[in-house]
Amino acid sequence: MATMFPSDVTDFSTPGEGAVYRFLRQAARPDADFLVWYSPDIEDREPDFILLSPDCGLIVLEVKDWLAGQLLEADPKTALLRMGDREERRKQPLAQAREYVNNLMSLLGRGTPGAKGRRLPCPVTWGAVFPHMRREEFEASGLNTVMDGTRVLCWDELCERSPLLCDASGQTLRRWLQEHFPPLFDFSLSPEDVHRLRERIFPVVRLDLPRRAAAASAQAQAVLALDHEQENLARSFGPGKNLITGPSGSGKTLILAHQAWHLPRVDKRVRRVLITCFNLSLVGYIRRLLARKGVSLGRDGVEVIPFYSLCERILGEPLAHSAETEDFYHLVVQETLERLDGTHPLQKYWDAVLVDEGQDFSPDMAQVLLRLVPSHGTLNVAQDENQCLYRPEAATWQHMGIKGLKVRRLCRQYRNTKQIARAAGLALGTEPEPESLAGADGPEPAWLVSPDLPAQVADVADAVARLAHGGVPMSEIAVLYVRSRGEGTASLPEALLHAIEARGALARWAARDAASKRSFDITTDSVTVSTIHSAKGLDFAHVFLLGLDSLNPEKSQDRRLAHVGMTRARESLTLAVCGRTGWGSIKNRIGSRP
Repeated sequence: MATMFPSDVTDFSTPGEGAVYRFLRQAARPDADFLVWYSPDIEDREPDFILLSPDCGLIVLEVKDWLAGQLLEADPKTALLRMGDREERRKQPLAQAREYVNNLMSLLGRGTPGAKGRRLPCPVTWGAVFPHMRREEFEASGLNTVMDGTRVLCWDELCERSPLLCDASGQTLRRWLQEHFPPLFDFSLSPEDVHRLRERIFPVVRLDLPRRAAAASAQAQAVLALDHEQENLARSFGPGKNLITGPSGSGKTLILAHQAWHLPRVDKRVRRVLITCFNLSLVGYIRRLLARKGVSLGRDGVEVIPFYSLCERILGEPLAHSAETEDFYHLVVQETLERLDGTHPLQKYWDAVLVDEGQDFSPDMAQVLLRLVPSHGTLNVAQDENQCLYRPEAATWQHMGIKGLKVRRLCRQYRNTKQIARAAGLALGTEPEPESLAGADGPEPAWLVSPDLPAQVADVADAVARLAHGGVPMSEIAVLYVRSRGEGTASLPEALLHAIEARGALARWAARDAASKRSFDITTDSVTVSTIHSAKGLDFAHVFLLGLDSLNPEKSQDRRLAHVGMTRARESLTLAVCGRTGWGSIKNRIGSRP
């Protein structure tokens, strides 16, 4: 079967589109040679199908469920049809497909290097499909006088007895395509060419990430290069409850962001969408991600709200966050549930609720969210149990007994270099599978050993300044520390800020308070100083991680915290320690200093 995007569609716009989808999936063989996209977004337009053929290049196909008896007249641009008791003028399908070609070529021409000096790596052509019209009916209707019949597929080619389907090798279809859609120029697609085409055509990988660097590194490109697994997953969700599990950097947030954009476009019942998470800093990142995609943010579109801000809205009063105790927030959730048990206006208010960093949510918090979406609505949750910092591992979504929850797994990790991902896995206590490491190669994590805390602050500030003065955007540098109320820790972020700025770089304390977390903008050109907790869900090219020596590698909670901190780094990771008892075992676990 051909490789289909999405891989499993249950709801087609028309029966004819469903028939064409099944035909292409079965007839386009061998599997690795043919890619088929159904209803992709091409510059805000959606052609029915795009077929990538190794012999012909890209073919845009427009599907029409017309019957021969409906056609009254046609010209090169339009067709007049009888639709019940009225007449309607529609675009002629080949002319419509040609318009989509223009959009596709515009999209591909932006930043897609061509082969052998050409602007595009392969030709782009177009055709039409009439799934309910025989070839003889097509010709008898007169459509062949205003349309090039060689660019048209009819029922004869799609039916079960068609030679195109009966040949299991796929060679008959290949010859048919070559004859009817001859390439405009000679070409040869390399794996890199196919990869770039996939990046451009599928909407998820075109979500513009907030830009911080002047030039994209090999690892930054890997972050964007989501594979078939992510592409299919992003568009395969329908109504219902879905849980996405995957390691750090596997594309979970990108998938949810795409969902927020995609669901209202494909399902007219979806008008209001809510995205929620636990981390205040992550909220701002998601909002900017959606804004760059052109998503309408607000109460009549997509709302991105931190969970406890959502509770404030339900309760109708602000929370006294100064009383930051576990019991306090437990009572908040309980009262929120009680309010939603009545006739609250936010009951079943959102058509789709999307949850990021789902491992942070307790069962009671999950029950709050379940009350906000109707029974026919959508609840999609993304989580990584290895990043569970607030709740017991047994409290994650797959352990909550939620009826109808479908679990979908991601396996490949893109954010970090292979070396960083491996070290983070070893700190967690697991050896990552080589095939799961999809990032670029890079340097091994470095150890920065200082005699005491003041010396550590100075050493880290020196290293940060060298990066900033060497041309690295300051927004791509983060200094993360282990949250602790121990002696000397309270002044650590202030000391880091002063030391970094004394060396000529700008810095901000992202985790100073709730206001700083809410206003945090990852694109601001300054070095980020933050707790590991507040940086969860974010990433930076270069990360300095402080406080591993205060963790106990025998405690699973401490191992997960170290893992989260390390996986914030995309390209380089520096582990800054003071040489106190306790850090040596962690060092031995993930590797010694070069």
